[in-house]
Amino acid sequence: MNKAKKFVSVCAAAAAMLAAGCSGLTNLTPERVPENSSRVYTLSMSAYINDGSLVRDSIEPFVVIDEQIIPMKEIKDMKYDRLYEYDYTLPKGRNEAKYYFLLKYKVSNNIDGVKKDREMKSPTVYTLKPATRYIVNMQNERGPVGASVTILGRGFDKQDVIRVGGVDADTEYLSRSTLSFVVPPLKSGKTYDVELIGEKGEIWIGAFRVDTAKMGVSPSSITLAGGDIVNMIFDIGFKAPKGGYPIDVKTNIPSSIIMDDVVVPEGQSSVSVMLKAAAPGKGFLYVNGLGFNETTVPVVVNRADTAEPVMTEAAGAINEINTNAEK
Repeated sequence: MNKAKKFVSVCAAAAAMLAAGCSGLTNLTPERVPENSSRVYTLSMSAYINDGSLVRDSIEPFVVIDEQIIPMKEIKDMKYDRLYEYDYTLPKGRNEAKYYFLLKYKVSNNIDGVKKDREMKSPTVYTLKPATRYIVNMQNERGPVGASVTILGRGFDKQDVIRVGGVDADTEYLSRSTLSFVVPPLKSGKTYDVELIGEKGEIWIGAFRVDTAKMGVSPSSITLAGGDIVNMIFDIGFKAPKGGYPIDVKTNIPSSIIMDDVVVPEGQSSVSVMLKAAAPGKGFLYVNGLGFNETTVPVVVNRADTAEPVMTEAAGAINEINTNAEK
């Protein structure tokens, strides 16, 4: 082929492509279709026909499934884009079906008026496989550490676990359609992915934002003499997860306070820890935990003997009262 003929051929092919336009079929059926009791599923497609010679009343849309060519119903007809659907009943005993779309139409030759048949097919064969395990919704999208959140869906089992931000949450199986989980200890003010983890695979549920919580600390202020002891109670408001819930307690007067590490035991919501006063000092306890605001507890430790004059004065007052009463 010489260069002139080759050039003419290329131009002719380009002209044919331009005349045909970008016609095609698009599958609008969701990739994941929830299983339903009627076993009826809507298959949808859009057909884009950019052909000026199209005979409009000649369009025939079909879905080919189980080797049957089935007409589809038109639900919208625009200038170029048309939408079609068909309600398919999945036979009992089957959990999937293969299908593709077919569109037949005619074009008219403007010169001689002869009508010619045309057709388009889906670029691939699709699989309809209704999901037996899926998420409907997560009833809350934000909350503090320790909040209880309900998940609604289908196909749950007792081995399922909800994972938040990569941390396994305490999960309660309520039914095949309902799970509940407790927001695990996580840094507040951030949003985390929530996933369903189980033997049947993993499903992304959504995003959950952890809001800041307030920890209960009692007493709220402390005044002691050296050697005195007070029991402090730390209440997180929810059952501590597996391994317990550690609470970080620091102070700016370390020589004045003797205190063990604070950990809420697994399954408990609070813990009591003994604090012993040592050298005199005045400062604070700084209490922190994942998901909680910092709690500050003022602390005053007096000398051990400063309590004695107070006790002596109080005893003298009592004796004086008793003496006056005898008179």
